[in-house]
Amino acid sequence: MTRTVDGSAASAHLLQVAESDHAQRVGTAAWVDHELAFGAKVYYKGWLGDDGRLEKHWLAGPQATVRTRRALGTGQLEFLDYPRLIELCGGTTEGLHRLQAEELHSALRDGFPSVAMTQESSRRELVDDVEVADFARQEGGYDVLAAQWPLHVLCQLTTSVEGDVHIVESLGVHHGGILDLGWGAVLEDGRWSVRGDLDAHVAQRFGGALTGALRHAADPTPTDLHVDLSRVGFVDVACAQLMVLAARSVPRGQRLVLHDPPRLLRRLLDALQRPATIVLADSDHA
Repeated sequence: MTRTVDGSAASAHLLQVAESDHAQRVGTAAWVDHELAFGAKVYYKGWLGDDGRLEKHWLAGPQATVRTRRALGTGQLEFLDYPRLIELCGGTTEGLHRLQAEELHSALRDGFPSVAMTQESSRRELVDDVEVADFARQEGGYDVLAAQWPLHVLCQLTTSVEGDVHIVESLGVHHGGILDLGWGAVLEDGRWSVRGDLDAHVAQRFGGALTGALRHAADPTPTDLHVDLSRVGFVDVACAQLMVLAARSVPRGQRLVLHDPPRLLRRLLDALQRPATIVLADSDHA
């Protein structure tokens, strides 16, 4: 486990969700500055635009911190433009994984105590199941590296520029570490821990994350998904309905176990005719 810049728990592989470019840049700048302050080697992958000039990217401009601009000069922070990234990787997921491993090992050989990687959205449309599966393999490469080495990863998702499919699938893949406006989630001590407020505004994103968490718990053998809701302050009917629909479609042998659900959620689930695959548990007898 690592810590986010706001002090909350997060996985080493974190998805930051923002609703505008400005909000994304503010959060990313804070994350990059935090990693640099602790001595990490930081690799940033993003879009430079047609002229390919780094000085025009926000990372090198006034929105960046002094530490970030200095790190670009010393080499502690490296920027790679997406067209060049695709060229280096040969346009394949395997090539990307190879490059990530090379970057990680190079930084550790140079004496950096840890490595941080972040990238802007690749803007993949995820038009079919093949694309979705390849995207999942691509993101899974970070989990493999982070399990073996001191690596922190921040993935960026801006809802104003992404399609619905990309948003939902990205939340599902990254369910183990989500930092969104008003809510978040992390896999912690065998439970999927959710915090914040689950309202209609984030229902689509919560639904995508919940589906991903259930899918992960069912691979390769269906097992119960334990969800810690002790840090959730509010749940509206839209998110309660998503829980019911998800629980009704789980494979045989799997249940959705909700630990310390808010009182309002209990009433909503009763009104929605809670299926037997949703189990309510309190911490003192869970």
